Amino acid sequence: MNDYTIKTPEQVSISYTVAGLGTRFLALLIDTIIQYTFLVILLVSVWMMFMDDFSDNFTEWYLAIIIIAFGLINGVYFIFFEFLLKGRTPGKAALRLRVVRKDGRAVDFAGILIRNLLRIIDYLPVMYGIGIIAIFVNKDCRRLGDIVGGTVVIAEGKKASLGSVLNLPAKNTNELSDHEYALIRDYISRRNHLVGPSRMKLAAQLAAPLYDRFDIPEEKRGNPEQFLADLLTAAIDD
Repeated sequence: MNDYTIKTPEQVSISYTVAGLGTRFLALLIDTIIQYTFLVILLVSVWMMFMDDFSDNFTEWYLAIIIIAFGLINGVYFIFFEFLLKGRTPGKAALRLRVVRKDGRAVDFAGILIRNLLRIIDYLPVMYGIGIIAIFVNKDCRRLGDIVGGTVVIAEGKKASLGSVLNLPAKNTNELSDHEYALIRDYISRRNHLVGPSRMKLAAQLAAPLYDRFDIPEEKRGNPEQFLADLLTAAIDD
């Protein structure tokens, strides 16, 4: 796996670990197994419902159902889960991978849509041939869909619990991922080099999505810079 570094407009460097071909393949394998499990369950269910009316006409309809179901599952699965799980599919979640935008921000629907529509081209001529070549020649391991969609797949590792510093109820106890930890760490280490309003503006930008994602109540949202420092302490102590 390679490191992927970006710089914010405030010249703060943020490092991520790029997901390599091996982990991406394993995540894809898990997702493929889930897809085909859905497909088999659907087709067996349809067969059981209409097997008493078996005829040549039914065979034609059944083949049509197979084709349509296969297309829908392959076309919708990745878009649906990456949007629902904020850059993850079940396979990516199992391998601790996440799709983010090239600037490190959370992936938006447009990026998800583009990267997955181009999956068809990445698959050519067979078994993601173009996609594998693109990952090998691109220093950030981005397939064609990632390049056009402006996305990159990163690896998340160690997690740190937030409950220990925020005293949140169990249902609100969440985790801080490696790339979020790295982002906060870099901000805290360089904050004294930031001047004036840009310092607090960046702290607020970094804290805002974490406040929302971790369902932190308004009354617990104090100074964003102190909040980030508390998260960093939790990650170090975890």
